[in-house]
Amino acid sequence: MKRIEVLYGGGKYTIPNRDLADVQKEITDAIASGGQYWLEVNSGEGILEPAHLLIAGGVPIVVIDVMTTVSSDSDSPL
Repeated sequence: MKRIEVLYGGGKYTIPNRDLADVQKEITDAIASGGQYWLEVNSGEGILEPAHLLIAGGVPIVVIDVMTTVSSDSDSPL
């Protein structure tokens, strides 16, 4: 299962079934267009609700490939 975690405006969101490179390209293309773009994500835990994050130049956003992080952590001896 693929899942990207998004940190934005102090909140944590998820995007299921997407690759990190795909999401990065979507965000990069949106910023390069010079306009504003709404990125569709999920909000909440348990019962997920659709949310839309405004993507524009100068707006900080972090994307994390959760499944890579989980795989790396499981290989760790700690």
